[in-house]
Amino acid sequence: MKWLILFGRRCICDVPTSTSRLLNLGATNLRLLSNTRHFSTKISTNLLSKRNETSDLFTTKFLSPQKLRLLFRPLRRNFSSGESKRQPKLIKDLKISDVRGIAVLALPYKWRIIAGLVFLSIGSGLFLTLPRILGKIIDEFDTSKPEDKKTEGEKEEKNKTELNLFSIIPQNDIKKKENEKEDDFLGRIARYLRHNLLSFYPKIGIILAIGACAIGGRIYLMHTTSQLIVNDLRTNVFRNILQQDMAFFDKNKVGEIVSRLSSDAYIVGNALSTNLGDGIRSLFTSFVTAGMMVYTSPELSLLGLIVIPFIAGTFLVYGKWIGYYATQMQEAIAGTNELATERLSNVKTVRVFVAENKELKAYRNKISDIWEISRKEGRATAFIVGGYYIVGYGFLSSLLYYGSHLISCGLLTYGDLSSFVIYAILCSANVSNIRTFYSELMRGLGASSRLFELRDTKPKIPLSGGICLTDLKEGIRFESVAFSYPDRDPIFNDITFKIPVGSTTAIVGSSGCGKSTIAHLLLRLYSPTQGRILVDGQDMKNIDPSEWRKMCGVVSQEPVLFSATIKENILYGVPEGKEVGDEEIEKAAKLSNSLEFIRSFPQGFDTMVGEHGSSMLSGGQRQRIALARALIMKPRFIILDEATSALDATSEYLVRKSLEVLSKSGQTILIIAHRLSTIKHAEQIVVLDKGSVAEMGCFDDLMNIKDGIFQKLVEKQTLDWKFDRF
Repeated sequence: MKWLILFGRRCICDVPTSTSRLLNLGATNLRLLSNTRHFSTKISTNLLSKRNETSDLFTTKFLSPQKLRLLFRPLRRNFSSGESKRQPKLIKDLKISDVRGIAVLALPYKWRIIAGLVFLSIGSGLFLTLPRILGKIIDEFDTSKPEDKKTEGEKEEKNKTELNLFSIIPQNDIKKKENEKEDDFLGRIARYLRHNLLSFYPKIGIILAIGACAIGGRIYLMHTTSQLIVNDLRTNVFRNILQQDMAFFDKNKVGEIVSRLSSDAYIVGNALSTNLGDGIRSLFTSFVTAGMMVYTSPELSLLGLIVIPFIAGTFLVYGKWIGYYATQMQEAIAGTNELATERLSNVKTVRVFVAENKELKAYRNKISDIWEISRKEGRATAFIVGGYYIVGYGFLSSLLYYGSHLISCGLLTYGDLSSFVIYAILCSANVSNIRTFYSELMRGLGASSRLFELRDTKPKIPLSGGICLTDLKEGIRFESVAFSYPDRDPIFNDITFKIPVGSTTAIVGSSGCGKSTIAHLLLRLYSPTQGRILVDGQDMKNIDPSEWRKMCGVVSQEPVLFSATIKENILYGVPEGKEVGDEEIEKAAKLSNSLEFIRSFPQGFDTMVGEHGSSMLSGGQRQRIALARALIMKPRFIILDEATSALDATSEYLVRKSLEVLSKSGQTILIIAHRLSTIKHAEQIVVLDKGSVAEMGCFDDLMNIKDGIFQKLVEKQTLDWKFDRF
């Protein structure tokens, strides 16, 4: 037993204080066990000496302090910082708030959970009485009387030498128990079964059927309830993601967000569905079987004090490891998904630059992070499971050994020992299931903490709330606006200009001067760091963002079309419940000069387009469909961000004529472009340079400024055009 004491002391050095106290208790019990002089008067001295020699040899060769240090060395390396060069970032430590968050989600389904627990009690209670009844039946059929066959000398010698395992059972209680004939409820059932076995078969079938139905009901309720909880969690997370401002998506990559919604939610669902139901059943069964073990034989139950400190200590340590590794694993998987999503979305670029091997190497590096974490987790799990097997088989062997002694002393029957062994096996199996449940629960909590971070993140720009505008009457004004993207230098320092209502305003400037940023600020995708933007005299921060965006129509340089029909893409911005006829759809398509090519398709407006509309549409066709999508909403304010850059001269001319008609009807248009043909007819042109408004006026006024910025841009573009033509 000395090696077990050394094992306990070694564990105390590497675990928290609470675990050390438990293991100290285990070491004390081991000393008591080692000081017990005899287990039975029938044990041969030679046999004991041989066993001691074998035990000493095993201890010396395999379980010496040097060998134990080798066993613990891999676990110490698990938390070393120098083993892996790439360590995924740990989001945060698990908190009780993560468990509370799951409990809040489960609250609407409390009656389903209560019903599942009731079914659990019924099913497990019925099946757990069977081992006890089986033991009574064995005793009923046992006709041997060991005590009657002993001579008076043997009985006297037994009474002198027998000793209880912990010497805590008084001798008068032993004699009383020897002469006591048990006549409890289960004993009467066993005697009834012995004499009425055939007639009781149907009743047994009914009991088993009730238990099976209860177990089936428990599984169904717990599984479906867990899935409902996960569905609510996914919905809440996705709803909150959609409400985030653009700065959130600048900091969090789409691949990582998708990984959280998919893999993290799956882990939480697995932990709550199958694992949670099995875990509750294992907890219930473990407590009930432990109680039945104490009821069957308190003496044998005292052996459990040896293994309880080991189980409790390993639960604490192993749970800490699994929670740590689970969070790291999810970070590594998110990084892998992020890389794969980004590269596959731009696979054409990868192919053009012959970067397949480079991307494969990058993906392998991400996979190696997952391998490192998995290897450490497997090492810890292997050590813990191996320890469970050693303790489990050692406990079972001691149980049979000491139980045989109690039978020889008349303190235990064969039926009681059989029942106790069955309960011990059930308890051991369920304790192992609890370990699995605990590790999966820690993984689920680690994944849920990442989802809760997304769910609880508050957007800096609210999705709705504020003054609701129905029309644009006075125009838009920038007053001393400054802005910079997160972790970047300022783009604007102090810009001031006005967009008159019902006019066409053009924004020009060199690349990177912030032309598209003007559009982002007008749509309130971002907020200015300084200054303010006024819409009809109202600060944009006080205007309802959703209602304002409904008044705006936007066409970007690289418009996105979803995997749907052309008609569904055109109607994407139409509010739900609003009916739009085919005539209005065709009118919007005609204004955008897209009606002709749409009708050329066999299925017309019902033609499916792929992701980004790139499977069958050219860049110009995508831009024209996006323009139709903006025009069908009948916006009061239209933003065209290089919206005609992919159009040919004829298509651009037709689109420009349509925009002139819209401008005359009172709609305000903002054009961000380089082409002279697009901006030449604008009532106002704003020239940006070095973070401020350098020049402003109509086309002719700006061209009259000697050595002006706009004049140089036009001259350069004209020179390039003449050179290309030549």
